[in-house]
Amino acid sequence: MVVVSHDRALLADVAETVVSLDATPDGRPRLYGDGYAGYRERSQAERIQWEQEYAREQVEHAKLQDDLQAAQDRLISGWRPAKGSGKHRRATRAASTVGNVRRRQDALEAHALTVPEPPLTFKLPELSSRSSVTLVSAEKVTVDDRLTPPVSLEFSGGDRLVVTGPNGAGKSTLLNVLAQHIEPSTGTIHRRNDARIGFLQQESELPPKMRVGQLFESHVQRLVARNVISSRSTVDLQELGLLGSNELELRVGELSMGQQRRLELALVLASRPQVLLLDEPTNHLSIRLIDELTEALGATAAAVVLATHDRQLLRDTDHWPQLRLQEHVVKVS
Repeated sequence: MVVVSHDRALLADVAETVVSLDATPDGRPRLYGDGYAGYRERSQAERIQWEQEYAREQVEHAKLQDDLQAAQDRLISGWRPAKGSGKHRRATRAASTVGNVRRRQDALEAHALTVPEPPLTFKLPELSSRSSVTLVSAEKVTVDDRLTPPVSLEFSGGDRLVVTGPNGAGKSTLLNVLAQHIEPSTGTIHRRNDARIGFLQQESELPPKMRVGQLFESHVQRLVARNVISSRSTVDLQELGLLGSNELELRVGELSMGQQRRLELALVLASRPQVLLLDEPTNHLSIRLIDELTEALGATAAAVVLATHDRQLLRDTDHWPQLRLQEHVVKVS
């Protein structure tokens, strides 16, 4: 049986051999015969080695370029020897410098980069912690026919919560209420005036004709204009490791579903939120990025509220407090 899947729990429970089509230095697939756990361990080690080899080649290439530039500088200055120098000395020095430049040029041309640049690695920006104050609280909130019975919660910096339950139990509704996108039918929501809330929805509408870099930059400018963040604390899109430089020039409508999801995540992180509300954040993301995101969420100083059906993500966050929503029962543990 051959299964193609991004379901990490399925792969962990069932797969004995993993064929990975992730990018590799030589462009060839990789075969791992020790299951999904072995795939993760070995592929991570190979990725680290790839990054180290690429960095070494970059250093060597830069050194050769510097040597060539220095030789060319000497060539230019070599045509003007000090006063009193004879013609023979000037000619000898010129010939030596020209030869040095040519040798440096040959060395640089021979040292073509043989190791391609590794794929992007996700880097969550530094998010501030406000553990001493309540940033968001909900008191006995309900939404008619969508969220019952009443739910009460509060969050400070560094808090964690996983919201689970069957389809229709109100997970997305609860996150929309916390983000103040939906008014509760009963109960109240309190949000600190200067609290920054980042909400990654299951689906969002992005302008398809706008270019990626332009969309992100205009979003950041609006945040600065509204004093959500200062001009000194803006987030660089490429430093997030979500989209490459080539993708910044594409129109949003030209992106794949996975790339659009990465862009949605980048837009959420642009405000450096103190509370992250994540509704099915792993939808359309690659396995590698999900693992990187999971690790980052566990380490961030921001409060994180996570609603998900992803079984592996639930396993990885099983030590977080949980709120299980059911049709008529709410259990908080």
